[in-house]
Amino acid sequence: MIISPDDNTAGKSRGAALVVEDNPIIALDTKTMLEELGFSPVTAVTRLADGIELLVDQIFCFAILDLQTGDTSSQDFAALLARRGLRFVFATGYGDASALPVEFQDRTILRKPYTKAQIEKLL
Repeated sequence: MIISPDDNTAGKSRGAALVVEDNPIIALDTKTMLEELGFSPVTAVTRLADGIELLVDQIFCFAILDLQTGDTSSQDFAALLARRGLRFVFATGYGDASALPVEFQDRTILRKPYTKAQIEKLL
């Protein structure tokens, strides 16, 4: 569902969102974009370990996951999100989906730099 100003659901939250992005500036920008698109609260972390800790106590409706955080692939974290049924997309500045394992070949990839309009379109 897309919330627009003349939609009856405008002003209601789409639910909690998680951003896992190793670049703090991109993480903050993405957090802001998701908030502007109606997600609340939005939590942004720069380390996979912090994201895993959050999953223990919080339920998220949507996540944007950097495909490569530092020197670590986020594919194990993505598998955890998938097992929990969490809707998520990968974000990357590299390559394409062919580098992903078979179970993630159908996942949407946001190419960095991405915009709020691109995020909104995939919602």
